[in-house]
Amino acid sequence: MASSSSTVSRTRPASSSLHPDDAMALRAAALSAWAKRNARIIIGLSVLAVLVVGGLVVWNYLKGQREAQAAQELLALRQNPAVATAAGAREVETFIQQYDGTTEADEARLMLAELRMNAGNPRGAISELTELAGSGSTLAPQAGMMLGSAHAQAGDRAAAIRAYEAAAEKSRLRYQRFEALGQAALQHEVGGNYAGAAEIYRRLLAEAEPNSQQATVVEMRMTEALARATAR
Repeated sequence: MASSSSTVSRTRPASSSLHPDDAMALRAAALSAWAKRNARIIIGLSVLAVLVVGGLVVWNYLKGQREAQAAQELLALRQNPAVATAAGAREVETFIQQYDGTTEADEARLMLAELRMNAGNPRGAISELTELAGSGSTLAPQAGMMLGSAHAQAGDRAAAIRAYEAAAEKSRLRYQRFEALGQAALQHEVGGNYAGAAEIYRRLLAEAEPNSQQATVVEMRMTEALARATAR
């Protein structure tokens, strides 16, 4: 019996598992050896990471400073009575060039376009508004509305209608969309295209809140346009 027990004892396989502390020590040693072999790469990556993070911090700081300065200077332009003069318009142009890419520069473009329209130069306003109206700026719908007005002032009714309809498509606010489409309908009416106006009024009526004052006005305008279209 003793012999059998000792045989079993001698043939039992020895455990090959490491103690958790020993395994951790081996992994630490391997990591340390890898770090020594790749010290230059690690240092390079660390420096690069510091430069990237530092660059982003500086860039955001400078961007914030530029936007704050732009807002301050734009306010000064708005409050300057001489901005309506030719010299004032040149100051606005300089501001746009200096702060191009900011929301303030887009606001200045709207200001400059309005100055040109008030001075009887709608084509100058059109050249300033076209790019902004077609951009992804939050001011694009407003620029599109002004662009439509500039085209109308220049006598290009078809372009005015296109600009108003494009502004309506870009508008995220319901009242802006209604205003843009309403102006497009009015341009159709001015040109004698009452059927085209009635079609826009029909679209507006479908979007208006039922039994609201707005719906009542739109329905009345649609009825008038249809009557005129039939009478022609």
